[in-house]
Amino acid sequence: MQNNFTKLNSSIQESFKNWDNKILPYLPQQMDEMAKRTGAMQRKRGVCSCVDLLRMLFLYASSNFSFRILAAAACALGVSTISDTAWRKHFSKASPFLREMLHSLLSSFLPASDISAFRGVKNVLLVDASAIRQDGKRQDQQRIHLCYSLNENRMKQVKVSDKHTAESLIHFSMEKGDLVMADAGYGTAQNYIYAQEQGADAILRITPKNFCLYDADGKKFSLTALLEEAEEKHMEWIDVFGFCRYKGETRFVRVIAHKLPDCQAEKARKRKTRKASKNQRQIGAETLLSAGWITVITSLGAEYCGEEILHLYRSRWQVELLFKRFKQNFSIHTIKAGSIAYAETETLLWLIIWTIAERQSFQAECFLAEKCGISYSAYEECKISFIQVTDALHLSWSLFVDLTDKKYARYLSKKQRRRINQNDEFHSAVLPGLLS
Repeated sequence: MQNNFTKLNSSIQESFKNWDNKILPYLPQQMDEMAKRTGAMQRKRGVCSCVDLLRMLFLYASSNFSFRILAAAACALGVSTISDTAWRKHFSKASPFLREMLHSLLSSFLPASDISAFRGVKNVLLVDASAIRQDGKRQDQQRIHLCYSLNENRMKQVKVSDKHTAESLIHFSMEKGDLVMADAGYGTAQNYIYAQEQGADAILRITPKNFCLYDADGKKFSLTALLEEAEEKHMEWIDVFGFCRYKGETRFVRVIAHKLPDCQAEKARKRKTRKASKNQRQIGAETLLSAGWITVITSLGAEYCGEEILHLYRSRWQVELLFKRFKQNFSIHTIKAGSIAYAETETLLWLIIWTIAERQSFQAECFLAEKCGISYSAYEECKISFIQVTDALHLSWSLFVDLTDKKYARYLSKKQRRRINQNDEFHSAVLPGLLS
């Protein structure tokens, strides 16, 4: 129940109605149960409902202001009169609730009838990770691990971690018959064997000098030597079979390498050289040789030729474009500095906002393709959806703040500081002397 002030103010009701129309339909119906189960809503003395809590959390994430202003905004909107410290505690404790809500949003992205259409078809999963830097001197990072379904054209699984958690397929669950693809950051025997244990096939790019390949007798042979031999014989393809090992587990693996055209190989070598120079280290001849080849490992058998496998691997770029939309179109490059719990909460809020915007643009794209036979650019379409979502989240709260009202004194009054306020000192001591 909202208080009498909110009921009497028609302008606030219009802002809430816009929020309910644009945001609420995309949120899980069982939010109240999630909030109670995860401890986000233990006491209702300060915040009356889960919806009110989400309104203020989204407002804080999509705006660049402090918790003191957030408390003033909550007071102006009639949501709550709790202090900025209380809002800070609500924010820090919201991570489990937001994590569960994000999982629910991703699970219900498509109706059951649409998901059933993909059953019996190999589901292609694209895996990648990206980092978001925090402001401040420490420059800490939050890493977003993403699993994207190419068949369903949607985000399937998301995990947020700190910068010390490495890229790995272990963060995701797979089903039998899935095909997972990832870049060289995931090209290890551990990730390959994990996908095999889950019953999924894999296409993983590797760095030849860092991947250990064994023959049937258990003897290790060098992939770099194979590339050198292929260069001498002017070969463009390498397709060999072998075995990989990790913690006593041995699995069959197929290695496919394709030589890049000279212009692309030269660009790849320049990128490697520039990166090595930036990190102040010497670049080896093996690294320059490997840069001219695309080398992948796969569990797919001989029924798939090398060209088909590499053509399929190139579709992994879709997950890169997804992160590009997140960071460039949405202008999300950094988040505010804070503790690990604080940073995870803000990252999860942005991911939920991103999911809502992507879902709106996805539904619009399906409608246009079915009814009108036209399609928009994904970048502009997602950008407009994001602007619409953030405009609804802002709630026009500043229009309802009356700075002459005494009830805002507890949020906006000056705090006692150890340092002297130079502005006050100038007006009280220096300026009267200058005028006299």
